[in-house]
This record gives sequence, structure tokens and C-alpha cells, in this order.
Amino acid sequence: MAQLNIEESLVKEGIISSSQLQTLKLEQQRSSTTLVEAIHRLKFVPEDILIDFLSKKLRLLKFSLTDFVPTKDLLSLLPAEFTWKHKVIPLFREHDELAVGLLDPLNAELLEELRFRTGLFIKPYLVKEEELNNVLIQYYDRRKTKRLQSQAVLEELTKEVSEPTVVEAVNLLLLQAIKVNASDIHIEPQEGRMRIHLRVDGVLKDISPFEQNIYNALVSRIKIMSNLDIAERRLPQDGRFKVDLEEGSVDVRVSVIPTIQGESVVLRLLRQNKKLLTLQELGMLKNNLDRFLRLIQRPSGIVLVTGPTGSGKTTTLYASLMILKSSEKNIITIEDPVEYQLDFCRQIQVNPKVTLLFSTGLRSILRHDPDIIMVGEIRDRETAEIAVQAALTGHLVLSTLHTNDAASAITRLIDMGIEPFLIASCLNGVVAQRLVRVLCPKCKKPIDEESLKNLPFSIPKVITDADEQKRGICQPQGCQDCLHTGFSGRLGIFELMEMNPQIGRLTVEKSSSEQIISLCRSAGVEFLYDDGWKKVLSGLTSPQELIRILGA
Repeated sequence: MAQLNIEESLVKEGIISSSQLQTLKLEQQRSSTTLVEAIHRLKFVPEDILIDFLSKKLRLLKFSLTDFVPTKDLLSLLPAEFTWKHKVIPLFREHDELAVGLLDPLNAELLEELRFRTGLFIKPYLVKEEELNNVLIQYYDRRKTKRLQSQAVLEELTKEVSEPTVVEAVNLLLLQAIKVNASDIHIEPQEGRMRIHLRVDGVLKDISPFEQNIYNALVSRIKIMSNLDIAERRLPQDGRFKVDLEEGSVDVRVSVIPTIQGESVVLRLLRQNKKLLTLQELGMLKNNLDRFLRLIQRPSGIVLVTGPTGSGKTTTLYASLMILKSSEKNIITIEDPVEYQLDFCRQIQVNPKVTLLFSTGLRSILRHDPDIIMVGEIRDRETAEIAVQAALTGHLVLSTLHTNDAASAITRLIDMGIEPFLIASCLNGVVAQRLVRVLCPKCKKPIDEESLKNLPFSIPKVITDADEQKRGICQPQGCQDCLHTGFSGRLGIFELMEMNPQIGRLTVEKSSSEQIISLCRSAGVEFLYDDGWKKVLSGLTSPQELIRILGA
């Protein structure tokens, strides 16, 4: 019987619920197991009921191992490691047919492997897991007894993790986060309670949906899903797992750190099928857009995108690559992590465990005849030096830096040890950016005069002098569509600094970022604050949101 029919029958006969079936499917995807193995692992169905169900549906016989004694000939048919790994045991042989006891008769790969190893036709029988373990301990290398005892300790430690309530709680948390388009899930222990919150549109939202008494089991379950050591609670750990839904795959990056209250867990959700945004959709207005396109369409040089973590820098780089993609150009990226899979370029994932860093990866990329290189982040002097050399030798390099504004990127590179004259020669320009929340179009309302007067900063004169412009300023209200936050989605605010002879001179002279900013201001460059106010006047975001991101 096909697995699909087995699934339908399990639900139809009331052996498992529809929600439990979805949980089993997630467990299958996570651990690459079969349906029956997932049922055994999660203990959703008592073993006797499961065996009776499979026996009836698949027309298989049951076999009791209580008094079973295998012959030497049977013991020699399969190696001990194989029997332990696949939980299988030879029962008896009749001519060219071998009867085997196993837990999962739906595992076609196992049955084929048994036929290949023994050269016999295989006839499966259903056996109980505890009886099978006892036989394996007794007859397949007694040294394995110690190993099984250790395994029993681990199973005892994770027993509560496999409880349906805990498994379903983790799945519910993931589904809820994905539904509201959260970027991160935070699970934090606090004295007497557990705090769970989601980062939605860059802001943490407290949900706390679960009882404190399942905290340890919840964390252990996430560790198991991420292939982490559940017994290790003293050291930080990082892992990952994947969730496949109808809407597409979600790559979940897991970070666990020990705190004095307990282990704190953060899950970063990366949607593999999420639509890549264009620069216009990101919020880059025409003036900045036209200038930025000139920077990235030069045949060589460095273009940097700066801003704090979570400001959308990588998204801007991806949008740039979408513009630059061409069958005539060889594009290679090195990233940490690879957030989107692009079909028009080759992408490399940083892996510190094998010393594949930005610097080592970038050095190798240069030997692959690239036209355009994207480096996820310039973190150190070595990476910066290689990027500069690549730009000077005819490559276009796109990368990011952690600086607060565009001008500070120059001083940051100098601090890393890059010669100022090299920066002046190869740097095309720098974009600084932030993300602001977009007012919910369903419930935003015009700002009232009192709120406008109480803003903790001086309003630009152009606004105070023009009542018509003030009418475009709105403030959040909150409705069901925006989860009563008043905001829905985010867009970027940008400032763009193009390298020119005057900035190049200041760079060579090692001038401060303040001097470079002053020069840019006199040249009419629009800064983050200016671009942000354009979004405020357009009713896209609120003055209060601009304050939150940039300060008063």
C-alpha cells in the first residue's frame, strides 16, 4: 500500500489526528526518516496499535521475539552495525527466502539493501521494538550493551521532548512566526517565566504562548531538530534545520547561548522562495536610483552598502545583482549565510569549520575569472585588501560594511589598514541605509496638530511653511490587518555618496568623516534624514518611526 493511503487510513481510522500527521511530515523532512520511523520517534501511537494497524493494512504477520534464539548461520548474514542502525534481525530462512523482523515494513530502501546484502528474497515480519533491542543486545556483539545503556540515558533525557504537546508547540510556534512574516523567534528564560517574542518588521512582539514548565523540553526539541547536543548547556551552539511548507521552504538558523537564567535561543527564519525586491520596491527614489545605477554599472571598482545589522544591506546587494545579471558576465558571491539562491550566479557559503572565510573564499574566486564579485561583508584587513586588489585589476566588487553613514566607510577602511590612495582609486561610491516601518494603508490616519507640535525635534522649515505638505504626514492607528501595530512591512531610506576628486583628496589626506560629511552637505547630497522625511511627507511612514530609527 502506498504511503499516501497509509496516511489517509491513519487519520480516517482515528489513530492520529490531521495536525499530528502534519507534525509527522515535518519530522520526516527534518530527520529524513520514513512515516513509521517518525511515529516511533514521536510516540504518537502505542506500539501494539501501530503493529496491528500495519499488519492489517499491509497483510503482514507479527513475530514474537520473547523466546527467540537465532542460529549462527542467521547471525552471520548481517553485520552487527547494520542490524543496530536499521533495527532489523534475521528470523529464519526457507530456501531462497529470508524472513526478517523489523519495525518499518514501508522502508523500501532497507528491504532492497537486505536483498542485496543476503542475495535472498526478503519476507518482512512485524516485531516490537523492546523485544528487538533485547535480542540485539544478547546476540549482536555484547559490547553494544554498554552503548545501548548510554543511548537509554539519552532517551530518558529526551523523553519529554518527544511528547506530542512539545512537538506540536514547536511546530505551532514556527507556523505562527511564518504566518506573521517574522524574521526571528526569541526564546528567553526569565525568573519564574519563559518569554517568547517574534521580530516583525524589525520590532520585537511579545507573544508568550506557552507555559514555563515546558521551557526545557521546548529548547531540547529545537536542539534535536538542529542536530545540536541537548546535554550541553554550558557552551554556545549553532545549528540549522529546514521546514517545507506549501508556501515554500524556510531555512531556520538556530543559535543557543547559556545565560545565568538558562539557555537563550534565537531562530532566524530565511524564506527560500521569498520574492526578491527591486531597488524601487526597496524604497530607493529616482534621484538616488539613477546615481546608484551609474555606480554599479561601471566595469570595475568597489560599491559598498553600509548600515547596522538588519538594515537590509544584503537585500540591496541582491537587487543590484538582479540588475547586473547577464549571460555575458560571470558573477560569483561569497556569503554568510546565503539568504537567497540565485540561478544566474555561483554562490559560496562561508564555513569557518573548514577555514572557508570571506578572505580565503575571495582569493579562490579571483582564480575563477569573475566579472562581478559580491562579498557578503568586509570584516577584516585581509578581506579588504583582496577586495581592493580585485577592484584595481578590473573587477566590480559589491560588499557591505558596518558603519552608521556613508562617509564613515572611508575612515573604516583606513582603520583596517588600507592605503588611502588605494581607496580613492577604487571606491566608486557608498550607500548608507536603514529600514523604516511602513504605515498600514488600511488604518493610517493624518497626524493631528498637537502630535505635530510635540515631536521631539525641529520640523523642517519646508513643512512648517506649507500646510498642504503637512496633510501628507500620517500616524499609526492599528487594525486587525496589521496585528494592531499600525505598520505593515518596511522600506529603505538611503543616502548615497559618490567618490569624486574632492572626496578623493580628503581621503588621501586622511580627513575625518565629519569633514567628508561637510563636503557632501555643501554639494547638496541628501542624507538619511532627508530621504526619511520624503517618505514621511508621502505618508509612507510616520515622524515617530523616523525618530525611532535615526534618533531625534
